[in-house]
Amino acid sequence: MKPELSTDLITSEWSANGAVVVCIDGSPLRHDVITWAAEFAHRHSLWMRIVFVAPTTADPNTSASPTGLFMEAIQIAESVSPDLRIRTDLISGENTAILTALTAEAALIVTPQDDLAAPAPRCSFAKVGRPRESIAAAALPVVVGLDGSAHSESALAIAFKEAEAANTELVVVHASPPEGELRRDFASGHAPQHSTPLTWQLSGWATLYPGVAIRQIEFDGPSVAILEQLSTEARLLVVGRRGRGSFDDAGLGTTSSTMIRKAQCPVIVASEV
Repeated sequence: MKPELSTDLITSEWSANGAVVVCIDGSPLRHDVITWAAEFAHRHSLWMRIVFVAPTTADPNTSASPTGLFMEAIQIAESVSPDLRIRTDLISGENTAILTALTAEAALIVTPQDDLAAPAPRCSFAKVGRPRESIAAAALPVVVGLDGSAHSESALAIAFKEAEAANTELVVVHASPPEGELRRDFASGHAPQHSTPLTWQLSGWATLYPGVAIRQIEFDGPSVAILEQLSTEARLLVVGRRGRGSFDDAGLGTTSSTMIRKAQCPVIVASEV
């Protein structure tokens, strides 16, 4: 059995009690989102939690019952694996507040790409757009964007695990911003906690996951353009929650907030833990 890294990062990201959480409401189910979440849970031996978010005030435009939607969602998930452990919950409240509350027991929260709500930084979350042909997607690599900061480690943890579980290549993109941007980051207090050479940063992970083929891409400048391009031929893109640059209201870095809107593949934004 392969040894696990004895770090809080790995323990918190992939707790044995953690779940892949999908929230649904009275609108038509997104089969692609539930299927992706179930496949991820199955690959990583996690359980799945399907939460029906009931608004505090009734919406006359939605008439679907929680029971019917739960049954439909369970059927979709079990079509991925009949052995998948599934829990269902009915919770009333505001969507973003519920997502934040669920992070305490979640390994990953999965939402549609067009839902821009972001959970609190205690948990990683995934944005899933319209799927590609599954057979073609299976052969595509996992792409991870790094900036040499401490936040990159949580992204690497997820990316290596997924590349190994999916038996596919890992493409590591390392971007260095211009000096002017670095100076602004230091002045605003958003400078990286540490900066490490890419080869050194990858060495420990490569030892832990010797079966994962790694391709490195290094360049100077913002990473948004190249990550968006690579996402067109990736099965998954993983980025840190915070990157260099300005921050939006959800506490996301410019790279992560742009990728969850523009990436052409599912995106996981790694937690800060």
